[in-house]
Amino acid sequence: MRPPPEERSMKRNIMRGIQKIDIDRRFCKGCGLCCSVCPMGVLESGEERGDLGYIMPAVAQIEVCTGCRLCEWVCPDMAIVVAEKVKD
Repeated sequence: MRPPPEERSMKRNIMRGIQKIDIDRRFCKGCGLCCSVCPMGVLESGEERGDLGYIMPAVAQIEVCTGCRLCEWVCPDMAIVVAEKVKD
């Protein structure tokens, strides 16, 4: 029997080793789409303003990121990059 999708995602994150989520302050317009599509609640509305003057999202819980990259795909300005750890 296969584990539930959430558990498989968590295992995939451990195997992949998500290192960080970069939000490019030059391009982010604070639309919040990334926050709304994240199934794990990794991103939330932040307090910092980007170069365009909009409030940027903040990474709240990187440890629960599954690496699904929905935030990358939905960002209309391509301002988000999910970076995996480089294996030696």
